Amino acid sequence: MSVSDMSFERWTSRESSTWTFQVFQKYNRELSRMYISHIAANEFIYRNLGKNAQWEDPVSKHFKFRDETHEHTFGSIKGWSDSFNDFDNWTNLNSVMAMSSNLETYLSTVIKLALESDVGVLFGAKRRIDGIEIIKHGRSQPFDFEDKIVSCTKGEWGSRVNAFKKIFGQAPEVLESNISRLEKLRKLRNNVGHAFGRDIELSRSHNVIDAMDMHKLKREKTLEYQKLIYGIARAIDKQLLNDHIGEYQTLYFYHNLRPSLKHDDSNHQRKVGNHMAILKKKLGQFGAAKAGKKFCRELIVYYEAL
Repeated sequence: MSVSDMSFERWTSRESSTWTFQVFQKYNRELSRMYISHIAANEFIYRNLGKNAQWEDPVSKHFKFRDETHEHTFGSIKGWSDSFNDFDNWTNLNSVMAMSSNLETYLSTVIKLALESDVGVLFGAKRRIDGIEIIKHGRSQPFDFEDKIVSCTKGEWGSRVNAFKKIFGQAPEVLESNISRLEKLRKLRNNVGHAFGRDIELSRSHNVIDAMDMHKLKREKTLEYQKLIYGIARAIDKQLLNDHIGEYQTLYFYHNLRPSLKHDDSNHQRKVGNHMAILKKKLGQFGAAKAGKKFCRELIVYYEAL
């Protein structure tokens, strides 16, 4: 179906993902570019060192330091390599922490979006109460959803999944079948974020004097976690978009645009036509999927009738 023929349907989105997921993906791609650049630099350095360097060579033979005192940090190329491999591991750990944080931010946002759109789901009345109607007539959001959001984004993953199912009736299979992996990821994230990559409980012991070994995370495992996080976010987005969100984001976009539109035209059809043209243009400038005149007109008529 061409864009011009597409009709507005409240609970069916013309887009394949929420705007929230699109933002999630932009952050994912940003992190991926940084991570891939690190991999390329790592391989380039070792490939070139391998041509003429020996493990016992002094570091200053192959590297230049702006601060001359740094030359004595490593006893040899082998010492530098050991530290550089530690940095590679630290990069893996922090990449996973960033991915996990991005997932939790996405979940908080998309769950709020779904509840704001389909508030009736909290009462077992799916798609019976349109959240945009509540917002239109005076409230910034239907209810305070903070406790629901927290139950799905904080604590152990088993309880998070149960909370998600309690609210929305079901959870994607990829989420339910990977609880143990997600729990390992959660603990790893906390250890990186709060204990410099070490076990949190052990790092809080006051009767030690030696630093503990950092968690080891191979590159292959880092990429596995990235794939898992993407798969879970994509599955949740598909479920919530299809079941509870639909075209809510576009309706909300029009709701925010509406105060800037002129409403004093006595010719109703002409006024709707003008509003339709502006909405179509603004959606394009915003970066959303293209919307035709028919879609925009029907959306406006729907909103104004609420």
